[in-house]
Amino acid sequence: MATVKITNKFEQESCSNKVKYSLIHKKIPLEISPELMRSIEYLLWYVPDISSIQSRDNEMVSNYLYDDFTFENIAEFMNLNDEDVLFTDEISKGLENFYKYEICPHKQKIIMTKSSSETKTSATLRHIRNAIAHGSFTIVGDLLVGFDYRNTFGEDDDECTAIFKIDPKNLLKALENLDSQLTSEALVKRALETCDYTVKNWQNKKDKKHSFDLFAEKGENKFAIEIKKYKSDVYSEGDYITQKQVEELVDKFKGIFKNINMLLVINTSLLSDDSKDYLLNHSVIIMDPKNIKKLLAGRDILGEIIRDRKY
Repeated sequence: MATVKITNKFEQESCSNKVKYSLIHKKIPLEISPELMRSIEYLLWYVPDISSIQSRDNEMVSNYLYDDFTFENIAEFMNLNDEDVLFTDEISKGLENFYKYEICPHKQKIIMTKSSSETKTSATLRHIRNAIAHGSFTIVGDLLVGFDYRNTFGEDDDECTAIFKIDPKNLLKALENLDSQLTSEALVKRALETCDYTVKNWQNKKDKKHSFDLFAEKGENKFAIEIKKYKSDVYSEGDYITQKQVEELVDKFKGIFKNINMLLVINTSLLSDDSKDYLLNHSVIIMDPKNIKKLLAGRDILGEIIRDRKY
C-alpha cells in the first residue's frame, strides 16, 4: 500500500450516473445485509473513543502524536485518496445539498468538522456514530451514507457537521489493525524521520540470517532495526517472549558490521526482566511504544541513549 497523505485537497466528484436516495427509511426496518449490519453495530457501540459504555480507549485514535499516521493508515485500508477527505471548520449548505439527495455510488467521501480537542480519527468516529444513533443514515449499494447535524434533526436551518459515504467494513478492518501499528515499520520509520534520521529498508536481502526490518542513520550513528510486531490481545499479562527467542534474536544481530548499533523495537511488557538484561548485556538497544512517542514529539531519545552509552 502506498502512503496516503491527507492535505485537504478535497474535490467534489463529477459523476454521470448519480443515484437518488433519501435519508428517510421508507421501508422499516431498513433492509441491511448481515455483514453490513454487523459493521453498523460496531460503529454504534464498539469502536474506540466514542460515547458508549462499550467503547474502549485506544491511544492510536486519541493521541495527537499519532494523529496523521493513524488517519492515513485508515485511509489506506478504506481506499480513500487525498481528494476524498475534507476536515473543515464548517460545511456549507451548498456542499451539504450536493450530497444530500443523490450521490455517486462508486466514490467514497469523508467530510467532517473537527474541534481543536479531537484527532481526525476520533472526530470521524464520533460523527459516524452520531449519525447512526440519530437515524440520519441510509444504505446505497454497499455504501453507508450519513449526515451529522448540530441539533440532530436535519432541518433546513440546522447546521450540518459531517457528511460521509463509506464502505464501513474496511473502516473496521483498519481499526482492528491499529494495535499492531504501535510497533509497525511505517510508524517506526515516521518517528525516526521526525528526528532527522534517514530510514531505509534493509538492503542485504541475500544474507537471510542478517536481514532486518529497517536501516537508519543520523550523522555517524547507524542502526540495524528489528521490529517485533504484536497485538495487545495476543499476549495476556505475564506471558513473555521465550528466552530461546531472545537468544535467537541476539544471535541474528551477531556478525553485522561493528559500527552498526543493534536496535530492537518491541512492547517491553513482552520481555521478562532476565530477557531485558540479556539483551542489554549484548548491547541491544530496546525501544518500546513510549520511546516511539518521544521520537514523534521531536525528542531524539535514540540519540540520547547512544550519547549516554559513550559516557
